[in-house]
Amino acid sequence: MNTLYKLVASVAIFAFASGAGQAPASAGMSLPDAVKYALEHSPELKSAEVEIARREGVTTVARSSRLPQLDLAADAARSRFERGYPAGTPPALLRFDNTLYTGAAELRFLAWDFHKTEMEIAAARERAQAARSTAERKQQEIIFDTARLFLQSMTYTDLIRSAEARIVSLQALLDRTNKLVDAGRAVPVDALKVRTRLAQIESDLAMLRSAHRASLSSLAAVIGYDGELPELLYSPATAASPTPEASEPGLLRDALSSRPEIRSQDHEIHAVELALSAVRKSAWPRIDLRASAVQYGSNTPVGFPQLIGKMLPLLAIDARSPGNTATDWVLGAHLSLPLFDGSRRKGQTQEASARLEQLRLARRQLELRISREVRTALADLESAQSRVTALRDSVAESERVLHDERLKFEAGRSVINFVLDAESALLTSQSLLSQAERSVSIAELTLDLSLGRLQANRLPIGR
Repeated sequence: MNTLYKLVASVAIFAFASGAGQAPASAGMSLPDAVKYALEHSPELKSAEVEIARREGVTTVARSSRLPQLDLAADAARSRFERGYPAGTPPALLRFDNTLYTGAAELRFLAWDFHKTEMEIAAARERAQAARSTAERKQQEIIFDTARLFLQSMTYTDLIRSAEARIVSLQALLDRTNKLVDAGRAVPVDALKVRTRLAQIESDLAMLRSAHRASLSSLAAVIGYDGELPELLYSPATAASPTPEASEPGLLRDALSSRPEIRSQDHEIHAVELALSAVRKSAWPRIDLRASAVQYGSNTPVGFPQLIGKMLPLLAIDARSPGNTATDWVLGAHLSLPLFDGSRRKGQTQEASARLEQLRLARRQLELRISREVRTALADLESAQSRVTALRDSVAESERVLHDERLKFEAGRSVINFVLDAESALLTSQSLLSQAERSVSIAELTLDLSLGRLQANRLPIGR
């Protein structure tokens, strides 16, 4: 025995020493922890961030049209006849050869297109802003879903604890009933009724635990957690906040001005308006500035004087051999005016106009949906607060009735049925109260979400 005691003590001391310098592997997860993890790992948020990056890339592409464009090119060609190069140069510099090598650098710069490119850039920026607003709303929805599922898990925890407490209470009642049966002050069927009610609550407890595991699985999926979640840190339901004093029309105005979806829709509408103007501007002239430098070369060039000397040998011509390379450069302005494009511009205008009308109708539908969400959230919050007030009175009354019925039963002035009914009424009232208290917190979150002001630092528990 002493040896076993020493072995256990040694293991305990070693475990304490090894773990003293580090936190437990799983210290539990609070609601702020869950929200923080979701904001860092949620696949939906990451997808929204990727969409922002994509649209920023489109903006960069559109903006590149206003910046200078520099191209390098090289050619090597052999022809049947000797070609003269560089083209347009004075005869003294002209060369001829069958094989020609060319290296060129061309610089282009947009000088004026009646703001068409500027409108395209602005439209791309508006779309990027729309994606940022959409991501902001997605962040609010992730916070809401995380908090809702966390609170739902807390509700199941409350119900499980209540059921376990009822089991303990019924087990104590069963023990007292068995003693009364043994003393001849109760009949055996009373003990059977208590055992039956005990089995029913144990069955309900198993169902609650299963639903609790399902809720945890849903929470893990929302926050992007791989594996089994750490234990959620329990926090009791907070006191209900007072109903917002602002009038319903005022809340509706706040929601329409604060919801990120509205801002996103406005950015999309403005982007299409700019794109439509850009399509119309494409029918106007465009002016580009161009500059190029060309390096020509060949293997055995023949100069123009050499060529004339061969043709007219009697003339005294200085027929020195030209160099193998020649350089030329060009500066100029390029004016282009589209005349016929096969109705492409007409189709683009039609498509943009239809898209603009769709977005305006979608914005109107969004306004109606937001109004409905705000009104529903307000009604749910008021209803949840009323239920909590009523159920607290019901729980207090049920506890008093159960206490009286137990005293009557033990004194032989009542039957077990009344005690079991009082137990059932108390369990039902406590369960409904627990759900109502959590539903108040969820209703507050829903109202904040519908108003577009839900933030990670405005959570009902775990602060």
